[in-house]
Amino acid sequence: MAGPGVDTLFSPASVAIVGASRDPKKFGNVILKNFMLSFKGRIYPVNPNVGEIMGLKCYPKASAIKGRVDLAVIIVPSEIALETVEDCGVKGVKSLVIITSGFSETGATDKEKELGSIIKKYKMRAVGPNCLGVLDTYSGVDTIFNPQYKLNRPAKGPISFVSQSGALGAAVLDWAHSELVGMSKFVSYGNGIDLRESDLIDYLGTDETTKAIALYLEGLVDGKKFIDVCSRISRKKPIVALKAGKSEAGSKAAMSHTGSLAGSAKVFSGVFRQCGVIEVNDVDELFDYSRILAYQKPLAGNRIAVVTNGGGFGVLAADAIEEEGMKLAVFSAEAEKLLREALPDRVNVRNPLDLVGDADTKRYKDALDIIAKESGVDCILVILLMQVSTLGSDVIDAITEIYKDRKKPVIACSAGGNFTQLHMHALEKEGIPAYPTPKKAVKAAGALWQYGKIKNKI
Repeated sequence: MAGPGVDTLFSPASVAIVGASRDPKKFGNVILKNFMLSFKGRIYPVNPNVGEIMGLKCYPKASAIKGRVDLAVIIVPSEIALETVEDCGVKGVKSLVIITSGFSETGATDKEKELGSIIKKYKMRAVGPNCLGVLDTYSGVDTIFNPQYKLNRPAKGPISFVSQSGALGAAVLDWAHSELVGMSKFVSYGNGIDLRESDLIDYLGTDETTKAIALYLEGLVDGKKFIDVCSRISRKKPIVALKAGKSEAGSKAAMSHTGSLAGSAKVFSGVFRQCGVIEVNDVDELFDYSRILAYQKPLAGNRIAVVTNGGGFGVLAADAIEEEGMKLAVFSAEAEKLLREALPDRVNVRNPLDLVGDADTKRYKDALDIIAKESGVDCILVILLMQVSTLGSDVIDAITEIYKDRKKPVIACSAGGNFTQLHMHALEKEGIPAYPTPKKAVKAAGALWQYGKIKNKI
């Protein structure tokens, strides 16, 4: 288990910002402002050179604070980081986010070992050093040192993201906001002096707001622990991983980035398979898969029904389904009979089901209602070309209603501009993930099938 103290990283009642600053360009100012904007608990700025910052009383050191301190965010120069952490231990601080760099990633391994000894001595839990830290959209903890006007924070949601890279994590958070992908927690753990990926996955496995775990990984220190933790957590929640440093050049870059040994790509892929982790190839896939796994139940099989108002998109979907090793579902004779009765004569009632270009909401509703009852259909891919005049916004309500009534996994696909995106976001809010191309949608369905096989194997 991740152990005591980890809760206070994400849901502290009080926080000390050690290295708080009046200078808006300094990280200590940005992080203090973040907490003042979103955090509901007690906030204690720590800086021996000033009496107050942003209207809050400032303390010379953490041990001078009279109230309880659950979490301390350390943003001081590396030269005084050890004594600062020691002072936090004396104070009784339970957990630390150490933003400060200048440790093993620069070759200062002895200094990092000494820091680790202090943390262990006082039984504190720590993220970092050399990290971006923690974001919890539910508690308001936000140690990210990028200003909010430059890096938007995502809304509350079911995905938690653990990243060995702060810069990549920051970019993904900004992207998630723009794509309306909701997130619960984000952790950039940097050098991982105490808490690393395995500890954080273990914790997130019991977190009620986390439905899927996304992981960016450059290397592992304890492979056995990773396998043990992921084998246990993947039974309850899907874990999706992007492994970087697969090439020789990438492996060397990972070593200089976080001091992490990257290891063989084939070995990591084997480890992921062994412990039920779904591996992806890029950041797009990381969140394409995480979204669908967070929203939808695993597939019992690989039979996909496609319903579209654009024949070409149906053909592309059929190609992608075959490429992914899945199958186009075969409709039963009874379903084909009902579809013929409900739809115009010019509609071919085979799969992919092309409702043709003048399809309206009723046509979609009638077709989906029949297909959703089919036992031979494991998942429905609904393709919507919203640009046609016959299709109204109420198609979103129709799809949502059938999804909730029939409890069969539904994925959407639609390509287009602002009008289209508005409607796809409406589907996302109802738990139906939407993708811009048939290939992306089908690959996401493949992740649901893969997780279904993982669950069945377990």
